[in-house]
Amino acid sequence: MNKQTSEQLKGIAILLVVIGHLFVTKFINTTNPAFNYLGAQGVAIFLILSGYGITSSYLTKGLDKSFLGRRLRTVLLPYSLVTLVWFLYDNSRGTTYPLRTILLSLFGLDFKLTMDGTMWYIFFILMWYFIFYLLFSLKLPTILKVGLLFGFAYLLRYHSRFNLTEVVYWQWGLHAIMFPIGSLLALVPLESFSKQTLKLGFGLMGTMGLVTYLLNYRDNALGLGPYMLSNLGFALVAFSVLMILGQLGYYSWLLGFIGSISYELYLLEAVFMYKFSLPYVLPNKVLSLGIYLLALVAGSLLLKRGMKQLLLIFSHRQELNPENTLGPGFVK
Repeated sequence: MNKQTSEQLKGIAILLVVIGHLFVTKFINTTNPAFNYLGAQGVAIFLILSGYGITSSYLTKGLDKSFLGRRLRTVLLPYSLVTLVWFLYDNSRGTTYPLRTILLSLFGLDFKLTMDGTMWYIFFILMWYFIFYLLFSLKLPTILKVGLLFGFAYLLRYHSRFNLTEVVYWQWGLHAIMFPIGSLLALVPLESFSKQTLKLGFGLMGTMGLVTYLLNYRDNALGLGPYMLSNLGFALVAFSVLMILGQLGYYSWLLGFIGSISYELYLLEAVFMYKFSLPYVLPNKVLSLGIYLLALVAGSLLLKRGMKQLLLIFSHRQELNPENTLGPGFVK
């Protein structure tokens, strides 16, 4: 696993999310319900990558005090700014929201998903980052820490209803196991195996993943558990194929580019689709889809560039006034 492979995987993941939403909204009509679940398979890839990447970083660099601060800057800050823009947009058109709803939404705590139903993922991934930091700060064997991640996944899967809405509870249960699996995969000492053995291993992993996926291909009528295993199977196939292709020297520039702006695409794709109805602006679906994709990519590039400049300003101010800092990226 390297940066090129992970970027391509993120590219595949966000494409699955966007295409899945196009099927869910009936922009693309089909009688096969399997296409409605593409987004969940993309989320599975994102979560496994997150668990894998963070655990790999921990194994090489350890856990520093800025761990949570960096995640808040890169995940919560862009989300909050984008969400604030949507609230301001609605307000300019006469739609107002209670202050409590706005504040909860800006911090990813609006479990009613008032502004964007796809943003359940924000609190979910931040929660995993917090649990990871908490558990991996303990003086325990690493394998035991990963085991505790699976214990937390069990709680999410079976005991996280509380006062959550059905959509949020269902999504958390569906994806509960993915982050710990990524963390577990990071513990596998790949460098100790030969390339031939790795190709065989990834081939077997991909085959097993494909079989698991096909068991639940048509729909998720078998229940949440089999549906979760189906998404895991799809993710394992994607991982195996791209890692084998990487071993053979193949790389997709397009997937890498899409992966490099995958988070920005995620923050914008649903609102552009649902609120602004960009895929439906013209009678011709092909042209409308083109407008939607161009707007989505352009908006994502602008957001990425804008956030980079904003973080540079924070970083510069922090260097100039180190005594005034309240933590990584924040100033008085």
